[in-house]
Amino acid sequence: MKYGFFPGCSYKGAAGYKESTEAVCRSLGIALMEIEGWNCCGATSYWSTQDLKAYVLPARIMALAEKQGFTEIVNVCNACYSTLRKAHEKLAGDNDLRQKVNLALAEEGLAYSGNLKIRHLMEVIVNDLNADDVKKNIKKDLSGLVVAPYYGCQLNRPWADMDDAYYPVLMDRLIEIVGAKPLKNYSAKTECCGAAQMVAHKDFCIPLTNRIVKDAVSKGAQTICTLCPLCQLNVDSSQQGLGLPKIPVIFFTQLMGLALGLAEKDLMLNKLLTPFKIAV
Repeated sequence: MKYGFFPGCSYKGAAGYKESTEAVCRSLGIALMEIEGWNCCGATSYWSTQDLKAYVLPARIMALAEKQGFTEIVNVCNACYSTLRKAHEKLAGDNDLRQKVNLALAEEGLAYSGNLKIRHLMEVIVNDLNADDVKKNIKKDLSGLVVAPYYGCQLNRPWADMDDAYYPVLMDRLIEIVGAKPLKNYSAKTECCGAAQMVAHKDFCIPLTNRIVKDAVSKGAQTICTLCPLCQLNVDSSQQGLGLPKIPVIFFTQLMGLALGLAEKDLMLNKLLTPFKIAV
């Protein structure tokens, strides 16, 4: 199974995301073929300017993917996923904008046609792989581990075509597939973590992460599982001073890696700010 892969700017620096993603994909036979020459997508901050360059950045990534023969772009970041999808849909419905973007791309011999699909790796694993085939690779019993599935606010909104916009269940299903227990009635699963605003407006964002952590801890979760580098960083790093028991915040690929019996060097759980020391 081969997919065009857009890693995004935070992928290598995130707490074990790159290592665990690559190890899990090797174990499951998923080939993530990195798009050659990719650039930053601009994320949500540049998108807010509504400038032509904010469209050219994601369009260039998609044009490179098309030129390299990919029909799907897979990524592991909510902001990247949202930015590419927004650009894809806006350019599909605005001929004048698409012509301006392609005029800019033509300087590199590129052209954007829009004939591809934007996907998140978590959704790919749940929907493209057979659950029974994944279960055959499980080597560690995680039945005693209660996991709060934290999706973040951008993955399913505004489209809601991958999953429910406010109470998604795809990652819940993945948690069950690997043998752990998804936290039931986790009301904060799609709450915003503050995203990049955590840097400039921390005092306003801490109450957001407080709710995400408090709801998980109060309902008995032993770890929070997420699928976005910024979500992981914000929720993990902001726990100091909340007055709550600290809880590890891991990536879904690290959870899968635990179940698959992968080594610590493949999971890098030691890179988490809140240590993962739960007996399962």
